[in-house]
Amino acid sequence: MPENPKSNNEREKRFRRLDEGFRDFYDADLSTISEEEEASLTPILNSVGTYSERYQTLGEIAEGGEKKITLVYDHRLDRQVAMAHAVHAKTKAEQERFLREARLTANLAHPNIMPVHNMGVDQEGIPFFTMELIGGDSLKDIIAKLRDGDEAYQRNYPLTKLLDIYIKICDAAAYAHSRNVLHLDLKPENIQVGEFGEVFVCDWGLARVMHSEDPKPQEIPGTLDADILNDMTLSGMMKGTPGFMAPEQVVADSEKTPQTDIYALGAVLYQLLTHETPVRGDSANEIIQNTRAGKIIPPHRQNPEKQIPKSLCAAALKALSLKPENRYGSVVELKQEINRYLSGYPTHAENASPITTLTLLIQRHSRITFLLLFFLLLLAGVMSVNLAIIEKAKRRAEIEHKQAEQNFQLYREEQQAVIQLNEDLGDALVSTMQSPTFLNLDLTLRVLDAGISKDLTPEHYKKLMVKKGTIHFMLYQFNAASECFEKAGEDQTRPIKTICDLSREYATLKTNDKQDLSNQQMADLIAASGHTNARITLILHYMYLYHIRSHTNPSPEDYLPLATAMLDKLNKIRTRTEPLQLTRRTEGWHLNLAGTEYREFKLKIDAAYELNVLKPLNLYSLDISHTPISNLAELSGIELKELRMVGLHLHQKNLAGRFRLFELEKVVIDADAYPKLTMNRLREDFEVIDVPASP
Repeated sequence: MPENPKSNNEREKRFRRLDEGFRDFYDADLSTISEEEEASLTPILNSVGTYSERYQTLGEIAEGGEKKITLVYDHRLDRQVAMAHAVHAKTKAEQERFLREARLTANLAHPNIMPVHNMGVDQEGIPFFTMELIGGDSLKDIIAKLRDGDEAYQRNYPLTKLLDIYIKICDAAAYAHSRNVLHLDLKPENIQVGEFGEVFVCDWGLARVMHSEDPKPQEIPGTLDADILNDMTLSGMMKGTPGFMAPEQVVADSEKTPQTDIYALGAVLYQLLTHETPVRGDSANEIIQNTRAGKIIPPHRQNPEKQIPKSLCAAALKALSLKPENRYGSVVELKQEINRYLSGYPTHAENASPITTLTLLIQRHSRITFLLLFFLLLLAGVMSVNLAIIEKAKRRAEIEHKQAEQNFQLYREEQQAVIQLNEDLGDALVSTMQSPTFLNLDLTLRVLDAGISKDLTPEHYKKLMVKKGTIHFMLYQFNAASECFEKAGEDQTRPIKTICDLSREYATLKTNDKQDLSNQQMADLIAASGHTNARITLILHYMYLYHIRSHTNPSPEDYLPLATAMLDKLNKIRTRTEPLQLTRRTEGWHLNLAGTEYREFKLKIDAAYELNVLKPLNLYSLDISHTPISNLAELSGIELKELRMVGLHLHQKNLAGRFRLFELEKVVIDADAYPKLTMNRLREDFEVIDVPASP
C-alpha cells in the first residue's frame, strides 16, 4: 500500500517537537532555579548555620558528685549524644580540672575508651563536653545482678563473656599506658557495657600522665603534656575508690606506676570471679588499713559455693600483690594470662602441676582423646571376641581329641608341640630373668626355682643359675651364691666373675647365710667391688636398697660409712683420703660436704623409684659449698632445716620452691651469685645469711 505524504509530514513535525523539548531539558540554565529549589538540594549545608544553639536538651541521664549527664540532640550532626556538665565546679581550678579530663580522654582514641566529641563552655559559663551515647549497663550493675541470682543476666553473662569484657578493659588500659597515661580509678562502676558488646572505660577524672623520659619538649600536636593535663592542685592527696586502690595509692606522695592500674584490674577480675571486692571492711578507713596490710581474702574462701578456676584465682592474686614488683610487669602480661585460660592453657601464676597440665591438654584435644579412647575400647572389644572364639575352638578341639582315639598322628604332633613349647618357655624365662628388675628378690627366686625344675637346655640352665647366684649374692647368701656359680661353670663374663669372687671371699667371712651384714661390712663390700661396669653397679644399688629396707632407723654414726661408700660409688670416686665430717649439734646432725666432688646423691632404680643416700642420716643441716652440684633436685627426698651453699653455680629458676620441698628454715648463700629478685623472694620465706664466696 503506498504511503500517505500528508501523514509522513505530520509524523516528522511531531518528532521535531520532541527533539526540541529534550534539548531544552538538558540545556537548562541553573540560574533559572529558584532559591527555594536550590536550598532543597543542600539540606545538610543549610542546617549547619541554621541553629544558634547547637545542642538541645532532651532529658537527664544521671547525676553524680562531680558531673551531671544529660541527653542532648546535636543539631549539626543530627544525632543524640551524652553531655557532661561540671555541676559543682564553682572555681576556675575546678572547671580546669573538669576540662582537663575531657581533653585527656579525647586524646585517647581507642575502641574501648569512651569517645569525647566536643567540649566548651555554655551560655551560663558552665564547662561541658559531649561524648558517645551508650546504652546497656555498667559492669557494676551487671555484677550486682549476677550476685542477686538474676537468671537473665546469668544466662547472658557467663564467665567466658565476662572474661571477654575484661580483655577489652585490659586493651584500653594497655593503650593508655602506651600513651603514658594512668587511669588510677579503674572499677566496675567506671566501665560501661553496651547492648551489642561495646565496652568503654569511662571517668578519667583521676588519670595522670607520666612524665616522658625524653628531655626534649613535645611539639607534635596531640601529644599529651603531663605539665598541663595532670591535676597539680591535688598533689599529695589520696585519690581513688577504697577496695580498688593499690597500697601505694593510699599513701600520700607515693609513686604511681602502671602496676597501680594492674592492682585495680586484679580487683576487677577478683570481683568478676566472686562478685565481691577483694578487701573488706566496715568503713572506708578500715578498708584502707586492710589495703595497706595486704589483707586479701582468697577467692575460694570469699565465695566457697562457686567453682572458681584456680588459674584465674592465681592471676587475680598475683595482680593484687602488696608490692608492685610482685605484680605483672604490664597489662599485656595480665591479658595474656586470661587468654591462656580461655585457650585451655594453665596460667603462669598458677604454677600448675603436671597433672593439671595434662588435664588441660586433654581438654584442649578432647576430640582426639575421645577417638583414642574409642579406638582402645574397640580394640579391647575385638580382642575379647577373638579370645572367646579361640577359647571356644580350643574346647571343641579337646573334645574331638578325646573322641578320636584312632588319630594317633595328631597325638604325636601335639607331643612335638609340647616339646617346642618347653623350649620357648625356657627362652622366655631366661629373657625375663635377664631384666634388671630386682625389687622383689624372694618372688624372683621362686620363679627361678620353678623354671630350673623344667626340662631346659644346658644354655638356659646355665643362664638361670647365674641369675639365681646373683639373687643369693644380693640377699647376703654368699654360700648359696657360690654353689650356683659353680653349677653354672667357669666360663663367665667379667662382671659375673667379679660377683663370683666376692661371693667366695665373703662366704669365708660369713659362713651362715642367715647372718646379716652390718653397715660397715656392707660399705666394705661396695668398696671391694672396685671400679665396675654398669651392671655390677646396678646390682650393688639393689643390694643397698635391700639392706636399707632390712635395717630401718640406723644411727647416723653407724650408717655414715655406708653412706660414704654409696656416694663414692655414685660419683665414681675410687679413693678417699679423708672421712666425711658428721657432727652432732644441739639442734641435730650436721654433715659437711664442702669442697667434695659429690654431685649425685640419689639412686635411680627403674623409672619410678629413687632413693636419696643421705636420707637415713636424718640431717638437720648440710654444707654443700664449693661442690659441683648444679641442680638442687639431687637433694630431693631429704628434709633439712639449714643448708649452706656458698660457691655453687646452680641452674635453678625457682630456688624458693625447691627450698620449700626440703622444709628449710635457714639458707647460707652468696647473694651476689643470684639475681636480686631471686634473693628478695628467698628473704620473704627463709632466714638468709649472705656469705661471700671465697675467691
